[in-house]
Amino acid sequence: MRHLLLAAALASPWSASALAADLGPYGPPPRESYYEPAPRDMPGLWQGMYIGANVGTGWGYDSGVTLSGPGATGAFSGFEPDGWYGGGQIGYNMQFNRLVLGIEADLQGSDISDSTAGFAGGGGGYFAQSNMSIDWFSTLRGRVGFAAGPALLYATGGLAFADVNRSLTASNGVNTVSMSNDSIETGYTVGGGVEWAFAPNWSLKSEYLYVDLGDETLSGSSPGGNFSSTTDTDFHTVRVGVNYRF
Repeated sequence: MRHLLLAAALASPWSASALAADLGPYGPPPRESYYEPAPRDMPGLWQGMYIGANVGTGWGYDSGVTLSGPGATGAFSGFEPDGWYGGGQIGYNMQFNRLVLGIEADLQGSDISDSTAGFAGGGGGYFAQSNMSIDWFSTLRGRVGFAAGPALLYATGGLAFADVNRSLTASNGVNTVSMSNDSIETGYTVGGGVEWAFAPNWSLKSEYLYVDLGDETLSGSSPGGNFSSTTDTDFHTVRVGVNYRF
């Protein structure tokens, strides 16, 4: 009996070695494959406050200029202002899945301007020259957007303010009248744009706005009588910019 037990004890290591040889060399267990589905949406991507800078151009189409007074009645020409502008914006967005609601304010320094001249209607033979410039303008707007991944398409509209400088001089060779005004005009703006998030906190934007500041009337007098001049100040803008979201 003792011989059988001794034989079994001696055979066990050899049997284990043979079994290990049959199983092959030892290696770590295979890693589980990891699958990450593509995100269907980016909730909260546009949520929060942002600040940025922009640059753009503005232009207008034949805003008629009138001169009214003794011997001068009617439109004599029109402004077609254009020029560059640049400034900054600050805003806040609230995102509800794909719906983005926000508010934005911006301030722009501007050289949008034009001058015009011509003979006013009537029998007085008045030749008039008028100048206008927009030294700065600002908007306060709401935004409604649709988020599609890293892109945001939006419509916008609200209030507009601008420092409008205008002057006019008219003469018929006998009497001369001059009038001018530098004031902050108010109106409205509407437009839309697209914004693209190219980094976790950064986005690029492209935007169009139409700005209408309403009518502006100048008045003046000369030995020939009292005169007034009216024009409508409106213009279009396009801009590109960059925003940083906090």
